[in-house]
Amino acid sequence: MKILFLTNLLSPYRVEWLNLLAEHNSLDAYYLSASEKTRTEEWLSSRKPVFQTFAVESDKAFFDTLKKQDYDIYIIDGYSSSIKLKALKMLKSRGKSIFINIDGVDIWRPRSKTDWIKDKIKQRVFRSGATFLCGSHIAAQTVINGGCPEDRVFVHPFTSLHTQDIIEAENKPTLQQQCKKQKKKEDKKIALAVGRFIPLKQYDRLIQAWKDMPDDCYLYIIGGGEERACYEELIQRLNVRNIELIDFLLPEKLNEYFRAADLFVHPSSTETWGLVLNEAMANGCPCIATDHCVGGVELIEEGKEGFLIKVGDVEDLHDKMVRILTDDPLRAAMAENAVKKIQPYTYENMAALHLKIFQDTMR
Repeated sequence: MKILFLTNLLSPYRVEWLNLLAEHNSLDAYYLSASEKTRTEEWLSSRKPVFQTFAVESDKAFFDTLKKQDYDIYIIDGYSSSIKLKALKMLKSRGKSIFINIDGVDIWRPRSKTDWIKDKIKQRVFRSGATFLCGSHIAAQTVINGGCPEDRVFVHPFTSLHTQDIIEAENKPTLQQQCKKQKKKEDKKIALAVGRFIPLKQYDRLIQAWKDMPDDCYLYIIGGGEERACYEELIQRLNVRNIELIDFLLPEKLNEYFRAADLFVHPSSTETWGLVLNEAMANGCPCIATDHCVGGVELIEEGKEGFLIKVGDVEDLHDKMVRILTDDPLRAAMAENAVKKIQPYTYENMAALHLKIFQDTMR
């Protein structure tokens, strides 16, 4: 099978999934951006593609390629640029098998005056006859509500995990003890947050909520970025104890913090998914996320794998963190439930489902 994939950015989790698709198929990936200003070079280069990659230098060069080369499957990653919309129109006119990949949707973003234009474009895309590959049930329902027939919408387990990345739940205490010892935090209950230091992550609210936490609790916020100086000033002004800001870490090093953690916190104001939740749950972490985080809404059943809170609710965030970190039986049960919930969310399952959909389409 010969596959073309068109995307904005060849992010690490995208590369890992495409690598599996390319194991037994020919795959060419075209990308519009060589980098993205809020992403670090280390993050972008942390996964190497085994397939052919091509930077789209101009619309003309890309469309010349579409005319000259023929593929069995065309995957367009989203529909947020003119080149993707033009590609959809051209491929549709040629009767090609078109798939549109949608990792997530932001259904909570405040609407602007120009959103009616975007709605018209979305309706045209959803009714184009393409098949949609959705990373969440929320995204799938958005596509269906926009006019796409249900039998052309598929939900896959959106992830950043290989099967081997998910720990055995019974191994969590031993792994945690080892990692805490490395960090000299054996006597602490550790909370962890991972993400870029940008406003939408709302780590300022997390810092406020951490004030007056029990003395045996310690918080790591890992990611680095533009808001670091603001966070440092807030920590000093509020005299918040037992908190540490750490810049970007590669996955291998970051994993040590996931395994040491007793709790993962993701207070974002909005997330089209939030893959760090997958990684936290794979390491046996109970999770607290906001009700505007698609991954949180889909993965966390209230009181089982963790809790959902309203965006910006500092008091509830504080109370939920205290509850999990001070209740050993509850935390242990949530850790076990988290590992169980995340089992299907692997690259292997994701790739296998996509290949089945492609093969069924070509029959």
